[in-house]
Amino acid sequence: MKNTNFVIIGGDKRQKFLKEYIASLGYGAQSYGLYDWDDTSERLKTLITPNTVIILPLPVSKTGKTVFMPFSKRELLFSRLVGLLNETNVVFGGMFPEDFKIMLNEKNIPFYDYYDSEFIDLNAYLTAFGTLKIILEHIDFAIPEGKFAITGFGRVGREVSFVLKALSCDVTVFARSADAIANAKLHGCKAEKFNELSKYADSFDIIINTVPQKVIDEKVLKSVKPDCKIIELASSPFGVDEKSAEKHSVNVIKAPGLPGKYTAKTAGELIGKKIMKILQKEEHG
Repeated sequence: MKNTNFVIIGGDKRQKFLKEYIASLGYGAQSYGLYDWDDTSERLKTLITPNTVIILPLPVSKTGKTVFMPFSKRELLFSRLVGLLNETNVVFGGMFPEDFKIMLNEKNIPFYDYYDSEFIDLNAYLTAFGTLKIILEHIDFAIPEGKFAITGFGRVGREVSFVLKALSCDVTVFARSADAIANAKLHGCKAEKFNELSKYADSFDIIINTVPQKVIDEKVLKSVKPDCKIIELASSPFGVDEKSAEKHSVNVIKAPGLPGKYTAKTAGELIGKKIMKILQKEEHG
């Protein structure tokens, strides 16, 4: 493979294991913005050479202007990074902001978003195991004895339901479409329309939201059991009405980025394998 030098910029615990995975394959792997001692102002310039592969995190950015570097005290503007690159470099990342893609295109720098449908499916699987860990941290009963509701039956909702059903849990899925409801039932879950959630809300110990729309509103929140916990897996604008949850003293556990928190090694290796697959495909046409 022509590109044998990798520079991993920013990210969370996943990038630590990503670096180890790439090094285990015999390639040079350096990091910047992953640990504070990486962050000397001129170091990045020395790391990036012709043919260097740049790996950015998932998400690439949370500001739309800088690389996501939560472990660093510095920030790295996209304009600064692009100024260090040329056409021989390759950039990988998850969920590129549009402005950044424009900058890369203007300099003819090839880039690939590894957060595709295949990766999303595998990431949802890891999210399900992170969700299980959160559940176990917040209950005082044996997990098969609880009653669980899942709002949404997309990738994450499906994987969470599969994990809970494998543990013999009582799971009810609330979804919008008839197909999703039928699919949930096919996999051994009970299933209802979203608008039925308030009717059954007082029977659940845990409600897990995967829908980034306000599907858990005041009508639901005023009906839940006093000790019910809601796990919010959806991204902004989220699915739980926070003001109503606070008003009714409902415990909402926000749980973004679970693969990076609870299955960081597997998640980091997943990124590495995806990148290697893309590079090998490009190399062989």
